[in-house]
Amino acid sequence: MTELNARDGNIPEAVQQQYKADLKVLVRAWSKARVSKTKSELATFQQQLDQTSKEYDSLDLNALHQILQTMQRSCDNGLEGKNTIAKTSADMDWLMNQLIRSNQISPDPFLSEANSLDEYLPKSSKPMAANVHKAIKVAIIDDEPSVGGAMRLMLEQFAYETTLFESINEFEMALTDGEPDLVLLDICMPKTTQSEVFDFARQLSLRGIKVITCSSLFNFETRLQAVRAGVSDYAVKPLNPYVLVEKISRALKRNINNAYQIVLLDDQESMGEFYQAVFSQVHVDFHFFNTAERLIAALEYLQPDLFLLDRVMPSVNGLEVAEMIRQDAKFDFAPIVFLTADEQLDTKLKVLAHGGDDLIAKVTPAPLVLEQVLARLERSAFIKSFVSKDPLTGVLNHGQIVEAANHQLRLNKRHANHCALAMVDVDFFKDVNDNYGHSAGDMVLNGLGQLLKSSVRETDYVGRYGGEEFIILFVDCDAEQAIHKINLIREKCSQMRFVQDNPDIAITFSGGLVSLEDHKSLPKAISEADRLLYLAKEAGRNQVKMDEK
Repeated sequence: MTELNARDGNIPEAVQQQYKADLKVLVRAWSKARVSKTKSELATFQQQLDQTSKEYDSLDLNALHQILQTMQRSCDNGLEGKNTIAKTSADMDWLMNQLIRSNQISPDPFLSEANSLDEYLPKSSKPMAANVHKAIKVAIIDDEPSVGGAMRLMLEQFAYETTLFESINEFEMALTDGEPDLVLLDICMPKTTQSEVFDFARQLSLRGIKVITCSSLFNFETRLQAVRAGVSDYAVKPLNPYVLVEKISRALKRNINNAYQIVLLDDQESMGEFYQAVFSQVHVDFHFFNTAERLIAALEYLQPDLFLLDRVMPSVNGLEVAEMIRQDAKFDFAPIVFLTADEQLDTKLKVLAHGGDDLIAKVTPAPLVLEQVLARLERSAFIKSFVSKDPLTGVLNHGQIVEAANHQLRLNKRHANHCALAMVDVDFFKDVNDNYGHSAGDMVLNGLGQLLKSSVRETDYVGRYGGEEFIILFVDCDAEQAIHKINLIREKCSQMRFVQDNPDIAITFSGGLVSLEDHKSLPKAISEADRLLYLAKEAGRNQVKMDEK
């Protein structure tokens, strides 16, 4: 067979035709086994399946490999008596229909990879070393050194690694040092037309580099050009530094904590096994349940970002399960998508009436289901990240940080994970308001929120508990590690300067830190952290106290 790496994205015509012919042979073999309902014909089909699988072993076609492996295991279960022939036949019908339906689409989704779907994933969905905070690299391209320099100093306060360039040419010549995560690009520069600037922005976007354009211009034409160039956001000069930091966080999806978690409910085991393999390609935390009772019980410790439900289930139907899920406020933002063989308008209306968000036909090829699910997840996470935020500081609001802490407490009880909770409070915050005004106080709270958020890992949580108090949850982190981390943040905070006419404003914070697993309830953990915080205040401020054991 022609050698091929599917990452090239160009499937040779000869391979496509060979696969079409092999699929016809496989369909004929299954038709015989399906009609006879005997183990001997099932074994003959399995031999043909094994031969087909070997033909494509050398090709980098993950989705195809996954479905063929699932079919092999389903055959094994039928031949070994783990499943009845009738059950095996039902499972195989669905799996074979996946291959047949997909081959009627051009290009066949089973003849491609899911790597292109990475754009839908939050950064924390992709493999990374545990307990590592990756520095974000930001390149600033601005022909005015004073403006670019001010942006650079401000961003470095929030732990961004920045480099300043005065032209596009200077930036391109320096790329030997590695590509940045994001580029802040001035639209109006001498010797470069706006069309050239937006062409450059488009090239960066195609290379996977996020771009935020900056300009004093904010008219329809420039905004439209930015959208067509694939720009992530548009910042208007003069720049509000804290709004800019928030835009960078949004473009890099740093507001989205944790990998996506998906739950599938279906009484068909083979479907669960197959989708488990499909979603594992994009490092999604996937959980399968074959009864509604098991799913509802698991929601005590799971926090799915999306539910995939079978509409027709024995004893309890999917619509009833959707209503039970919607009774829990913590799943208000989680889309509920039904997988069903019934695509009638009446069914779609019932899905919406019972709390569902979408309906996908069961005959839809799994790679296309994956693409639809990830696109819906991305949009849902985007909306949730804003609705759940404190509007002033940009971190989680009171309700969301408390829910995150409760969720971690439940996980700790189940899995004995380490999690540290820190409560921090701005020192002499009343003096800031009294001496400089409430707008200065708002600026300080916004800046501290951005500092806290940018200084922790994407798997940690930061929220505003109330007033000038913030809570940080250090996930999978013991108290000794957490006290070291928060002291580094405290030192950064003391070096920050908030510009409010003259003089600049400097602040510090005090804090209390506890191990979440040492407390039976969240109120007790927060109360102890608050007690330690005030001990830090009494000891002179600008320090963090923890339990002495």
